[in-house]
Amino acid sequence: MLRKHAIILLLSMALLPASAQQTYHLDIKKSKVLWDTRKTMGGHYGYLLFKSGSLEYTAGGEPKNGTFSLNMNTMHSTDHADAARNKKVDEELKKEGFFSVGRYPEATMVVEEITRVGQSTNFKVTGILTIKGISNPIEFMAAIIKKNDIISAKANTTIDRIKWKIDMQPKREAWDFFSAVKNTVVTDEIAVGLNLIFTAD
Repeated sequence: MLRKHAIILLLSMALLPASAQQTYHLDIKKSKVLWDTRKTMGGHYGYLLFKSGSLEYTAGGEPKNGTFSLNMNTMHSTDHADAARNKKVDEELKKEGFFSVGRYPEATMVVEEITRVGQSTNFKVTGILTIKGISNPIEFMAAIIKKNDIISAKANTTIDRIKWKIDMQPKREAWDFFSAVKNTVVTDEIAVGLNLIFTAD
């Protein structure tokens, strides 16, 4: 009988950390991705909205991993005062030579590991970013602050447009001199900023 109680106690202790883990859900109305192509594709900037997202916390209260889905159809430029001009930019960026949104309406980010830097609120985030069906590893620093049941996360990083074939033409042609020149006169990095809010419910 004593042995049976001991086994039950050990099983309960083993299950406790798993049950104490917490999932926080992204508030898609308050969260967005800021993008800036001023050094790459014509000097535009704007934002993207999320379709969904979640962040896992360990039983010890540390962020562990997460998954995110971006709605590429929400791509919206804000560099022009005129709404019609912004809409024209949005339509251009959604075309095949850029983000191919018609074929790939969703981009995803799978966060595989989050590591705190010392005792600070800064974390190294590593994972896999998929755009246009192309997956590449990504790593960046983020400031993550937990206050009661609300978590805020902010980060600034860059992505290499060439790795995801965001290269201004659906198919490179050797004879297409002007498109080739256009690709060589811009840098390959797109600036990306994250403003995220998570809640426990």
